[in-house]
Amino acid sequence: MTASNATEPHRIVIVGGGAGGIELATGLGRSLGRTHRAEVILVDGASTHIWKPLLHEVATGALNTGEDEVNYFAHAWRNGYRFEYGWMTGLDREHKQIVLAEVRDEDGTVMTEPRTLRYDTLVIAVGAVANDFGTPGAAEHCMFLNTPTDAERLRKRILALTFAASAHANPATPLRIAIIGAGPTGVELAAEIHHTICELHHYGSNFTPAQLEITLIEAGDRILGAAPPALADYARAELEKRRIQVFTHRRVAEVQPGNVVLADGTVLAVDVAVWAAGVKASPWLAELGLAVNRQNQIEVTTTLQTLTDPDVFAMGDCSSAPDGEGGKPLSATAQVAHQEAEWLTKALGDKLAGRAVKPFEFRPQGIMVSLGKHTAVGSLAAIVGPKRNYYVEGRGAKLIYASLYRIHQASVHGWVLTALLWMGDKLRRVARPAIKLH
Repeated sequence: MTASNATEPHRIVIVGGGAGGIELATGLGRSLGRTHRAEVILVDGASTHIWKPLLHEVATGALNTGEDEVNYFAHAWRNGYRFEYGWMTGLDREHKQIVLAEVRDEDGTVMTEPRTLRYDTLVIAVGAVANDFGTPGAAEHCMFLNTPTDAERLRKRILALTFAASAHANPATPLRIAIIGAGPTGVELAAEIHHTICELHHYGSNFTPAQLEITLIEAGDRILGAAPPALADYARAELEKRRIQVFTHRRVAEVQPGNVVLADGTVLAVDVAVWAAGVKASPWLAELGLAVNRQNQIEVTTTLQTLTDPDVFAMGDCSSAPDGEGGKPLSATAQVAHQEAEWLTKALGDKLAGRAVKPFEFRPQGIMVSLGKHTAVGSLAAIVGPKRNYYVEGRGAKLIYASLYRIHQASVHGWVLTALLWMGDKLRRVARPAIKLH
């Protein structure tokens, strides 16, 4: 790993500022960028970061993006790396350059023409997009929860329909929401929407929780398929307490305007259909000349280097990393991306210094799923080891769930600033509504 120009520091370019990308840029910026041992550049087509596992809270107003998002430019200045604004569209491995698309403002005016950015080491961490599995009508008639923009669009749609129903001449007018996919995202979204409607009624809305009809649809035999059965059963019971209807063994065959059609012929009338049934890597990754799998994920070795080029790494949801030599691919989860970012921060520093690098080893931490404001459910493999589980439910589990976001904040800001942000959150909740109402 030597720089292409001996007079310049080694340049590490990270594409994608999601959970893993921003943590990696922060770690490398602090360890290598500040000491000028390397030039660290983070590239993203958005100007701010929000933690993706909490997009369901953005979609319901429980998390305010205006207060919780991280501005890349300011964060880069504080942490020893540089931020480059733009979307990656191509890769020139021969000249070690990435291609960035032109940048336009909201009116469509071109701000910068397409450009290239040189690298010595490239890390691709662009995350994933929704996977509708080719279901007819899903792309056209479903809402998604893959980006903050998606979450804001869903939040405004739910608010608008709620206000419209509450102003209707018939006070029993329902709001029918179908959530397709009962993994953690779908389960958390269903519970959070119910909580939001309860809060709206508390603040004086004429729309009552009894008018809300949420249907959670899962093709598998149970919700939360990656969780132990006992936890899945607990989560289902908690959802049903909130009058959330749960369908399992029910595959969606088609989504129509105002309807979700199941494979058994059942037609569900809906006001909002949300697709939360899976993710895949972006199709453009298959056009970079790197080895990818059927989900467009970049295939990497146990050191997260691509099979095609040892100077190009991939991590997070956009990569297919083996769980040990010859192991199964790791799941696309935030805890995998977090551990990969921690490992890669040290590994790139060691590699740059000429030290040997050990393979990445994933350490399962269990699963945590929020079920609303005061309740969560989870298994903590980190406490008793990966071959056993320690189950937690209720308020205690919710506290542990909330701590996961604080751990991410600490990786991005450090513990002192994270503590100040936590105090600020507590103070804001005294003066402001519990949910964003506009």
